[in-house]
Amino acid sequence: MDDARDPRDPRVTPSGAPDAAAPATDAPTDAAVARVRAADPASDAVPDTARLHARLTDATGVPLAAAAPATDELAAARARRAGPARWLQVAAVAAGVALVGGGGYAVGAAGAGEPSAPPIALQGAGGAAGAPELATADMAGADARSMMAPGWFGGRTVFSGSGLAGAAGSGRAWAFDATAAATSATAARVAEVLGVTGEPRQEWGQWVVGTNDGTSATVQVGVDGQASMWFYDRAWDPSVCTSGVPETLDGAGSAGSAGAAEQGVPEPDVAVEPLPAPGLPQDPAPADPSVCDPAATPTGDAATAAARDLMGRLGVDTAGYEFTVFEDTGVPGLVSVTGAQVVDGTQTGLGWSVQLAGTGVQSVSGPLATLVELGTYDHVSADEAVERLNDPRFGASYGGMVPLAARAEGAVADDVVTLPAEPAAEPTVPPVPSAGDPVAWPVQHVTITGARLGVTLLTTPTGATLLVPAWELSDADGGTWSVVAVVEDQLDLSAA
Repeated sequence: MDDARDPRDPRVTPSGAPDAAAPATDAPTDAAVARVRAADPASDAVPDTARLHARLTDATGVPLAAAAPATDELAAARARRAGPARWLQVAAVAAGVALVGGGGYAVGAAGAGEPSAPPIALQGAGGAAGAPELATADMAGADARSMMAPGWFGGRTVFSGSGLAGAAGSGRAWAFDATAAATSATAARVAEVLGVTGEPRQEWGQWVVGTNDGTSATVQVGVDGQASMWFYDRAWDPSVCTSGVPETLDGAGSAGSAGAAEQGVPEPDVAVEPLPAPGLPQDPAPADPSVCDPAATPTGDAATAAARDLMGRLGVDTAGYEFTVFEDTGVPGLVSVTGAQVVDGTQTGLGWSVQLAGTGVQSVSGPLATLVELGTYDHVSADEAVERLNDPRFGASYGGMVPLAARAEGAVADDVVTLPAEPAAEPTVPPVPSAGDPVAWPVQHVTITGARLGVTLLTTPTGATLLVPAWELSDADGGTWSVVAVVEDQLDLSAA
């Protein structure tokens, strides 16, 4: 038999004998590993990556670049999952801070006072980036009425309501000024505060410092209307503390052992431990021992103070934010702090997210642009806002904030999910209409019973981000809709 080294362990040859050129070890576990690998019929197999890439390219139409053969499939799989996968999860969370839900430790804006009103989102009208996500989550449990509102698949809904509290008047408006924030100098300053080394460079419309693949600390500042900032450092991620947990490549558990038994391969007489993961950049060592000590992560007021201090050093005025601490994040030792931006008693839908681990910071995201006042704009009354819901120029934006919040509170209260029962009757085909029957054209009638005036986040066709007066209208069943409140004379209705 060829005495070439096993590519997965440079210390052991396929025959099971230790390699004299490799560091020797007397551990019985290493001998067991050697015997198992020597009996592996596929020990010399090497994946034909070129052929696999060609087949995938034919099937998907996406060209794939050839890669060097993997010398350790388990380590490669762990690197793909433990490193970039976790980084992408953090990036997804940072892209839209969840400002609705339960189970948190809330602190009012400026550290005191009653919690502010939830944000008013205008779906399909250049609203907040997180608004469509909230609407989608609500649609899963909403009734057919919400699906038929204008803007949802061309539905047909008629709104009515009169005598609502809320007269016409005027309200303040703001714009986000990112001129001074979306710059190379800002990216360098933010990187210095967060301890990221490197020079700012432009990539895909943003300033980047550090790596951009999640393998080490990175800072990104977007050149957009909000100067959106994002930071992540995997070395401060508590998941690095357990990255050595054994994994299977295909998730089949003991299926590999069963296959070996069928081929007559004897089972080892001692427990087989996996080789430690090699020193891959995707799997760094913890930045500090406190990362792996859940008790070292601040909670409650201490977590809020840490988030406030960090935001202040990044140049953010924290007086206009309402903070909530989530200690049960599902990751031991990771505490999440969200700072919801509040204007005139209403959350804007934008905010900051700070993830704390041990004595450090795992990730941070939020807008760096400053708010500038645009003066006051006249707004319509609540009754006129109801009429706007029937106007296709304004549409009906189904906000769903009330039922969504109610369901979140219920989930926290009982933590039970009830699946719908199977239909008792056997399904049948729809009945065939008779000649002369009226053509079905369902129209939903909604009576508005309540109104709340606030501000909404609006993105213009040029990319500018504004906060303007808006009405949130609700019915007796808890459904909510939102509509811009600025009078028509102060709206530019020209086509984009």
